[in-house]
Order: sequence, then structure tokens, then C-alpha cells
Amino acid sequence: MNQRDIEYFVKVVEAGSFSQAAIKLGKTQPVLSRHVRDLETDLRVSLLYRNGRGVVLTEAGERLYARATAILEQLAEARSEMLNLCKGGIDSAAIGMPPSVARVLTVPLARTVYARFPDIKLRFTEAFNVHLLEWLSSGAIDLAILYANEATQRLNAEPLMTERMHLIAPAERGCLPPQTPAAALAELPLVLPSRHNGLRQQVETWATRQGLHLNIRAECDSISSMLRLVEGDMGHTILPASAVQAELEAGKLVSSLIVEPFLERSLVLAIPSNRSVTSGMGELARLVKRQVRALGTPAEPVFAPPPKAAPEILMTA
Repeated sequence: MNQRDIEYFVKVVEAGSFSQAAIKLGKTQPVLSRHVRDLETDLRVSLLYRNGRGVVLTEAGERLYARATAILEQLAEARSEMLNLCKGGIDSAAIGMPPSVARVLTVPLARTVYARFPDIKLRFTEAFNVHLLEWLSSGAIDLAILYANEATQRLNAEPLMTERMHLIAPAERGCLPPQTPAAALAELPLVLPSRHNGLRQQVETWATRQGLHLNIRAECDSISSMLRLVEGDMGHTILPASAVQAELEAGKLVSSLIVEPFLERSLVLAIPSNRSVTSGMGELARLVKRQVRALGTPAEPVFAPPPKAAPEILMTA
């Protein structure tokens, strides 16, 4: 059994017939038939049979096809990885991050990455921590920016930054005080993501430690919809000021730093622990770290009317 036999077998199955596969591959039908026959002889099973409409897989053929496609994908990935290793580049990458991070990071990160790798094909994915962790483990994404929690401690992860959280309110309520004590949150109706969201989990863990019972008036897993609810005076929310910088500058929302104690959100950059890191992927990770930290220039928290400055962010060592 060799790679060429497997490739031709898969092409015949995907094309649905020897004739269509021969056209797509630029080969003759006898050549393809010989390779499939050699494969059947080597494995001592019948893999497919012909009917008037093309080819039909046997039970053994179905099993081999499932394994063969996975093997060929792995070989293609290995070849791409080796080529990229030689030239120090990277041809594609999938990056996952929470929605509140994606809305402020995606565009500047894309600009930074394309400046370094002009031909790279990028795929950005927004999701909760639980989904990002699953996709990272399966190899569906190459890098993930995650909320730091117990699960991320078991990953190949590097701290990025820590942000202090703010109480976010509609601008029509007027200016908020520069700081809001944690105890005051219990009196306010809140609009937060559902319990599957990493940010919600962090907020509730923090509130429990302070002995606070939060009044969750509504749950919303879309950050855009959540902010529209806040703008419509349906409640307040809790986010880092960086996540709503555009709305603060536009005068749609106002913010107040949560204190006594601070509520902080830490982000980490994680890569699959079961995958080797090429020089190109390592460079991509460095670009992600640099761009995230560039968004975290220390400054005063944003209040209403908001100044033209970045939100307060504490950098990790």
C-alpha cells in the first residue's frame, strides 16, 4: 500500500466514477483501475464495485476511505509545515478569541499580521472559552486568546495582560462617578452573557467572593446586542473599557471603574500542546502578543464625557 494508490482510490470515490476521476487527474481509466486493484490485492479486500452510475463503496471501502482522507490531510499538513519551516513563513492560520476581544483586536491584528506575512490566509473565530478550548485541542484553530481560568492553567499558555473591569451604563443616565464600589453593583439591574461565557464566570466568581448577589436582569451572548440593550436603558453591564471604546468616544455609553475591590480580567495566549511550533507559527504568536499589548497602553479609565485615551490596563510581567 503506497500513497499514490491511496490518493487515486480517494479521487475515484470523490469523483463517483473512474471516468470522472480520470478526467480530473489527467490519467487514463486503466491506470486508475490498476492502482485501486493493487490496493485491494495488498489489503486482501474488495473496496468498491462498479454499477451503471459509477462506483459504490463496500464496507471495507468505507472504512478505508475515512482513514485515507485523514491520512492524506495529515500528510498535506506535514508537507506544508516542513515547507514553511524551510522558508520561515506560514501560509494559513486560524485564531480564536472571545467576542469582547475580537471587536477591538481583529482589525489591528490583521493589519499587523499581513504586514509580516502578505500571503497568509487568516481565519478569525469568535467563541466562548469552552468552545475555544475544544477547538484548540482538536486542532481546529492554531492559536487562542482566552480568559485565564483553571482550564487554561493546563495549557501551553502565556499571560498577555490584565484589565480592570468597568461598570457600563447608557449615556442618557448622565455621568457616572469615576469609581463604583463593588457593593453598589447589587442594587443595579445587569445585562450579562450566559453562564457558559468566560467573562460571566469571572464576574460571578468575583461576586461570590465578595458576598454579592448580582441582579441579572437579562442574559445576552452577543456583545453587540448586549450593548444595544444597555444603550436602550435595559440595564448596566460589566466589561473592560477597551471593549466599548468606540461607544464611549461616541457618547453612547459611560463607564466607571469598579473598586473595593477591583474586578480584573486576565487574558492568555494558548497554542495546542500536542503540536510542534514552527518558526512561522512562533512569529505569528509574537505578533499576536505584541498587538494585544499594544492595545493595552496604560492610561486613565474612560469616563463620560470620554477623553481621547486608551482605557486603564495593567500589564503582566
